[in-house]
Amino acid sequence: METIVEDLNNNEEIIVRLSKLEEQISILRNNRNECNQLTKDSISKRNEINEQINDLLAKAKEYMTKRDEFNNQVKLFKKKRKDLQENLQQNKTLLDELVEKEPSVNQFDLKKRRRSMSNLNEKIDKLEWELQTSVLSSDKEKEIIQHLEKLSDQLNKTAEKVHITSQQTQLWKEISSSQKQINSLHTQIIDMAKESQIYHNLMNQNFHKVNSLRKNANDHHKKFINHKKAADNFHRDFLSKVSEKNELRSKFKEVQQKMKKQMEEKLRINLEENTKKAFEKYENGENLSLDEFRLLVEKGLI
Repeated sequence: METIVEDLNNNEEIIVRLSKLEEQISILRNNRNECNQLTKDSISKRNEINEQINDLLAKAKEYMTKRDEFNNQVKLFKKKRKDLQENLQQNKTLLDELVEKEPSVNQFDLKKRRRSMSNLNEKIDKLEWELQTSVLSSDKEKEIIQHLEKLSDQLNKTAEKVHITSQQTQLWKEISSSQKQINSLHTQIIDMAKESQIYHNLMNQNFHKVNSLRKNANDHHKKFINHKKAADNFHRDFLSKVSEKNELRSKFKEVQQKMKKQMEEKLRINLEENTKKAFEKYENGENLSLDEFRLLVEKGLI
């Protein structure tokens, strides 16, 4: 009897512990599922930002390609301009030598016009040098180019009255043509440099956006790691509690089975005792109760 009472107490204790474990398991399950959802949200946001980064990088690459194309054109045009400038200087030197040899050089009008040409050439050379060696804004460069074109027109008009031989005229035509090409190249170089700068700025804007987004993506990745770690911890504790619950349930079943056997044994012993007493009364000729009579019949004793 004491054993059964003790087992009942154990069962009650196990039931209380099982109830607490179920509550803890429910809390751990909810916490784990919440962290798993946060993990999914973080990885989803990180991947979404990474897609934006990839799009921006692809666009930046396009801008870089455009910028480099314009830069390459600028290099080619600068080389062409340099070649023209060298050829122009050679022709100017050759023209000066021819002019010095002409007998008409002593004529007053021609000498005066040639001085005027020389002054114009000096101004043009000075402006050319400024374009090549100074860091100027595009507006300032265009202003200088416009001034160069005006000076070149003045120089051409003066040259028509100064170069009196066919060789001088031919040389000046070449010089004038070179100067016009150089002026045109100046303008094209400025325009292409502007376009290059536009694409360079667009590229940099995308890179700045990428850097900002990468920081954001890294933040979400850190959140993902932290949420996953928390979810793993909750899951580990959840499994531990489930295992503990299963062990308790197994123990509970064992106690119940033990109690059942004890009760069955107790009933068997009681039945044997009652049968023995009833049979003794029957043999002594004493009156039997209905239950006692039924018991003896069931046992086949009467």
